[in-house]
Amino acid sequence: MKEITDTFFSKLKEQSFTIVLMIGVIWYQGRMMEERVAYWQKLYEQQKAYIEQTTKEDKTIMLDRIEYLQEQRDKYVEDLIIQKTNKNNDNI
Repeated sequence: MKEITDTFFSKLKEQSFTIVLMIGVIWYQGRMMEERVAYWQKLYEQQKAYIEQTTKEDKTIMLDRIEYLQEQRDKYVEDLIIQKTNKNNDNI
């Protein structure tokens, strides 16, 4: 049994640099992945905020445009009513 243990530890000593190197690479890949995820999350949040802001601005513009068009329509109808009333008064 001692022979197996000695063999195991001698192989472990031979491979320890490789093991440490592999652990370092795995740690580095994990850090890089965390940075990429953070970058894409930040980009997503910025894009989401931009979309919300432009949607809000577009909604405001459209509501102002609707109000303007309704005012123009109302003014046109009032002018027609006044013209019709004036025409009827002229005929009397």
